[in-house]
Amino acid sequence: MTQEVQSITEAIPSRHVPGYVQQWNFNIEREMPLGLLVSAAYVGSKGTHLQSYSEQIDQIPDTVLAEAASEVDPNLPNPRHNVAIVQPTPNPFVVNGQALALTGATTTVGQLLRPYPQYTSVQSAGQGSYESVYHSFQFAVQRRFAGAGSLLAAYTNAKLISTTDTLTSWLETSVGGIQDNYNARGERSLSSQDVSQRLVLSYVLDLPFGHGRRFLGNAPEHIDKIVSGWGIDGVTTFQKGFPLVFTNGQVNGTTLFGGGSRPNTEQGCPAEVSGDAMARLGDPNNPKAPRWFNTSCFTAPPDFTFGNEPRVDPRLRAQGINNFDFSIFKRTRFGVDERLGFEFRTEFFNLFNRTQFAPPSTNCCASNNSNFGVVTSTAQGTNPRLIQFALKLLF
Repeated sequence: MTQEVQSITEAIPSRHVPGYVQQWNFNIEREMPLGLLVSAAYVGSKGTHLQSYSEQIDQIPDTVLAEAASEVDPNLPNPRHNVAIVQPTPNPFVVNGQALALTGATTTVGQLLRPYPQYTSVQSAGQGSYESVYHSFQFAVQRRFAGAGSLLAAYTNAKLISTTDTLTSWLETSVGGIQDNYNARGERSLSSQDVSQRLVLSYVLDLPFGHGRRFLGNAPEHIDKIVSGWGIDGVTTFQKGFPLVFTNGQVNGTTLFGGGSRPNTEQGCPAEVSGDAMARLGDPNNPKAPRWFNTSCFTAPPDFTFGNEPRVDPRLRAQGINNFDFSIFKRTRFGVDERLGFEFRTEFFNLFNRTQFAPPSTNCCASNNSNFGVVTSTAQGTNPRLIQFALKLLF
């Protein structure tokens, strides 16, 4: 007895051009008074023939979906009841009572109108038909101190636009698939990995106490061993959050025959909600509680039509990074010619114990999703304040 094949995924065709990335930059550096080194740069790149998740090539034509949308009667208890493409029809692949393709003795009219009607899915894996473009302004200021230590401030303002984000949509669930496989241009949007602004401050400073320093330079030896050798270092990061990706959780006819579905966004509707992160945290058990964004701006598209929400929303973002890592250390030398020594460090990660929240639920329009717009967890990989101690011997 044979087993019918329901879906297939083909490997990337050999005729496809391999993907490549072009990069360019222009940089100006200038040494300023007070020992400051200032750098300003424009950095850009362009990805061409990028691969992505599998592309569905067995989607029902858009013209057929448009005709089906015109047949929907919202006044019926089941609005799809009279739509032609969902009507049952004999399975033409049944021979001598055995289904050589599909399953069962009947199928739907829409299934037979797909490019490959004998399959419920035909995907082309690793299609090299996607692209990306990145532009950024990068500014840095560095100061090296005469005694010891340095200070670096680096700021980046950037924008990443793409038609895809990942090769592993099964792993990175925040990135949805293609909505309309006949409209690849409609996938062009802000990338879900876009970081529009990032500021990093890093420093290493030896404190000016003890022998040869500005303060207590003439202290007795036993006092000098206590007050000298102290220093601090750290990294402070401020970063905008990643943009949000919305999905349509309400069943739509576009998904019946190979397409996807995103919500509609109301034009001119103020989706952003003011206030800090804590003020925007909602309660899924209280529908009147604040949400991360204005959920009323998003609605389900009419049946058999595609939503106008971009692949990645250009207005709304998850919470960004506001983190301080800090350490204080003490170096002490002793013995003949001070050949021996030790260094003791205390390090604080997430010094102020700030919570970084995960993105809110962006699954729109499902009747049973009370979490829409609500942050329900902290960001993956983030930790509360962590303190560690270290002792290093030098000999």
